[in-house]
Amino acid sequence: MKSLQLFTDKEITVKELASNNSGLHKHHFFELIYVLDGTGIHNINNNQFEFSKGDVFLLTPEDAHTFEISTPTKFCIVDFTKGFFVKNRRVGETKANISELYKQLEFIFHNHHNVQGSIVSDPDKPIFKALINQLIKEKGKKQFFDEIIIQDIIFLLLHFIARNIQQNISLFSKRENPKSRVHEITAYIQQHIYDSELLKIRSVATHFGKSTDHLNRYFKAETGSTIKDYIIRYKLNLVTTRLKFSDLTISEIAGELNFTDESHLNKMFKSAFGKTAKQYKNDHKH
Repeated sequence: MKSLQLFTDKEITVKELASNNSGLHKHHFFELIYVLDGTGIHNINNNQFEFSKGDVFLLTPEDAHTFEISTPTKFCIVDFTKGFFVKNRRVGETKANISELYKQLEFIFHNHHNVQGSIVSDPDKPIFKALINQLIKEKGKKQFFDEIIIQDIIFLLLHFIARNIQQNISLFSKRENPKSRVHEITAYIQQHIYDSELLKIRSVATHFGKSTDHLNRYFKAETGSTIKDYIIRYKLNLVTTRLKFSDLTISEIAGELNFTDESHLNKMFKSAFGKTAKQYKNDHKH
């Protein structure tokens, strides 16, 4: 299987395929794919999804994919590395500010596999079309502010993707179990994962109009896990994402996720994954 590298923080290309000539391959970067025209099958990690004009896919560095083209197809492809979240900062911005933006996008990296096929809903397709067309125009320009505009368009696309993923998961959850509020509770936890005060059981219980005992019993009965255990596990999953896809130090990650210190994070991390955060980071260097 091919493994492709990217030598810049971002790259925007328009690619036309009359037949499948890409072969199954992995990237060591993120890839946002917008279908400008055409139809076919998109094979992602051995799952097949039909695609047509206006569909959107997002691949992480761990995904393997290829296309089976039915009719001549044109894609707009936006490739970007973890460096895009650090180096493409505006004048005067700090790593912390970029980190704040990255926090908002982490939801995508943890949940995009929960969406089967294209990750944009029909109501948002006109917005995606307009943003992609503007992105293609800006790519060809050499004018003042073009880099900032390109950066902002990409971030805006990612935020729309995050919202679509959230809505998709919520709809699926309600169809599966209309009376269950577990998804609302987990969504609340994910949204406030960096705020230790709002993550306290009494704060969560108050938000949902329940007593702490009732909320704990309900969550455990529905999921088999306590709220505290769910919070810890979700934080540790965020740690794995940050170790792989950001340039933050382990100490910085520990501070942002409200672990006592780097030693505390490593102890929890090793208990969950069998290795320290540093070992995990070294194993996932590209």
